[in-house]
Amino acid sequence: MRLSEVFASRVQARVLEELLNSPHMIFTQVELARRAGCSSSSVDRALKNLLRLGIIKTERLSASKIVALNLNSRVVNLLIQFNRDVKKTD
Repeated sequence: MRLSEVFASRVQARVLEELLNSPHMIFTQVELARRAGCSSSSVDRALKNLLRLGIIKTERLSASKIVALNLNSRVVNLLIQFNRDVKKTD
C-alpha cells in the first residue's frame, strides 16, 4: 500500500482524519460527510477506496451506511499513532 493511495484526495484525507480522531467510534456516512465538510457523494467515493484498502469496515443498517476503522489492520494502527504524534506537534 502506498501513502498516495491512503491520502488519495482531500476528501479522503478529511474523512480519514475524522475517523482517526475517534478511532473507536462508529459513524454514519452522513455524519462523516457533515464532520468532514464534504458532500455525501464525495465521501461515498472516498469510503469505497478506504474499504478497498482495508482501512475501514462498513455495514448497512436500514437506510444508513455505518463506517468504522478496521482496528485489526496494522496500517490503521500505524495511522492512529501517526495522527496522535502529529497532534502533539501542534
